[in-house]
Amino acid sequence: MIKKLLSISIIVLLISSCGNTGKKEAAAKVEGTDSSNKVEFATLIENPGSYVGKTISVEGKVVHVCTHSGKKLFITGENPDVRLYVQAGEEMPKFPMELLGSEIVVEGTITQVAAIPSAEMAEMREGEGVAKAVGADTCETAKALSSQPVLADLMMIYNKHEVVK
Repeated sequence: MIKKLLSISIIVLLISSCGNTGKKEAAAKVEGTDSSNKVEFATLIENPGSYVGKTISVEGKVVHVCTHSGKKLFITGENPDVRLYVQAGEEMPKFPMELLGSEIVVEGTITQVAAIPSAEMAEMREGEGVAKAVGADTCETAKALSSQPVLADLMMIYNKHEVVK
């Protein structure tokens, strides 16, 4: 009788300890991979320079997905006139066109790029210079990005995204 109780006790302990170890490892993996800081879009607008070189995640509405390469998109916060340019790297897959109009949380590293002055943008012909300047599409959204008062000289190098709605 004692041997049976001891055997059952050992089995129960083994099962319960295996379950706890897995939860701890899973929690450690989640904590280890989430090296970005969640930043509100409005906070990014208030002090964009403080995020240059940092990996952050920010939520916004997708207002443009590049139809040419599929590796660029723009998101906005509450103010639809202020856009954040998000670019996927060479090894990253294309953004799905279905993201257009969706609320997403995008994670990546904020980098500074040369802004295109609005006067210079007006002089550029369609298809010339714009793509070379910041790798942006020659579209209305890219032109609007270059003329906005904040975030015009920043882009996010994309790591991952998650659809919110």
